[in-house]
Amino acid sequence: MSVRRMGFTAGLLVLALVTLSCNFSEATPTAVLEPPSQDTSTSQPPVVDTPHPTVEHVSFPSNPPTSKMSEINDKDSSLFAAEKRTNGGENYNQNLFERPFNANTMDTYYPDLDILHTFLGMDNQWVYVTIRLVGTGTGGTLTGNYGVEIDRDVDGRGDVLVFASQVGTDWSTEGVRIWMDDNGDVGGNYPANSDAPWIGDGYENMIFESGFGPDPDAAWARVDPDNSSSVQIAFKQSVIESDVYFTWGAWADLGVFNPSWFDYSDHFTAEEAGSPLVENVDYYPIKALFEMDNTCRWAVGFTPNGSEPGICTVPATPTPIRPGTISGTVYYNGTNGGLSYIPGSTPTPGIPVTLRSGGCGSPGGILATTNTNGSGNYSFTVDAGTYCVSADTPSSHQTGPQTVTVSNGGSANVSFFYYTYLGMR
Repeated sequence: MSVRRMGFTAGLLVLALVTLSCNFSEATPTAVLEPPSQDTSTSQPPVVDTPHPTVEHVSFPSNPPTSKMSEINDKDSSLFAAEKRTNGGENYNQNLFERPFNANTMDTYYPDLDILHTFLGMDNQWVYVTIRLVGTGTGGTLTGNYGVEIDRDVDGRGDVLVFASQVGTDWSTEGVRIWMDDNGDVGGNYPANSDAPWIGDGYENMIFESGFGPDPDAAWARVDPDNSSSVQIAFKQSVIESDVYFTWGAWADLGVFNPSWFDYSDHFTAEEAGSPLVENVDYYPIKALFEMDNTCRWAVGFTPNGSEPGICTVPATPTPIRPGTISGTVYYNGTNGGLSYIPGSTPTPGIPVTLRSGGCGSPGGILATTNTNGSGNYSFTVDAGTYCVSADTPSSHQTGPQTVTVSNGGSANVSFFYYTYLGMR
């Protein structure tokens, strides 16, 4: 192709492009775009540090009072831990557990989950609960979750649950939580009895956690400064609305620790939970319910009669032992006067009187001897029982030994008579 023809062709191409451009511009206006600003800085945008809320405390617990308003003893499972069993303290149907062992094999025993003794005291602001355990856990610490459950209306359903975790040496709210059961379903259909499987939400309302709640000072915990294997929990009386009549019990819980499943015996069937008692052959060993211990409940502000749901066994009230007495008079009836009281019977001083145990048909050993006083009287102080009393008069014509039974605090009168026999005319 010639140079002239190439130039002509190029010119036509330019003219076509210009014409196309003009037609496009008329159809669609061209927007004017500003170039994006260029940030030549190498620094990153500033990070906004949102501060965590700070808990400011006003009220602090002190040392628990030395007087104990209520206390509970619990089984020591260390005695039979090597045999992978407990020796009591377990009644699954009544929500009473003794399970400070791992699940299934029970070959690991946790002394810091085994409650020995717990007691409660109060001052004018705080309720203090001390939970004494068999020992400490790994590294000399207390690894469990430790708590107290309050039944304010003594119906067997817990109302308030206070638990402390990762307890340190100083009073702290860290790891301390309070739950309430607002809908009253703790305990299932029949409180303090197993209703499994029960579908409820247990303690569903957590009102305090590590200082956060309506009252940042509501509950605290620490290791007892005088005993490294004891936990002390303090909560304000306002948590239970200053109630002074209630029952309470203590908990150590690591394996399950789910307040929404309370009562545990309502959440798990006995078969699911297993048993720490080897004699319970159908369910031994423990299974789904493990590494935990709790106590029965005891009373504050009243004397339980044993009918309260979940209450510890109330010992039979012993009959007070009151002393009783055996007393009487030794009479001389003169000549041929007989062996009963007659006009002229004369009290005789200085007559020996002997007290033996048991009836006179088969008397026991001598318990006491005495002489009649100047008025001819004698007396013995005795417990309730049966005794043999005899008088040693100067005549063979006398009242013989007498069997007498005395009730608790009772009294008996036994008199003796003798006379001189001269024959009858």
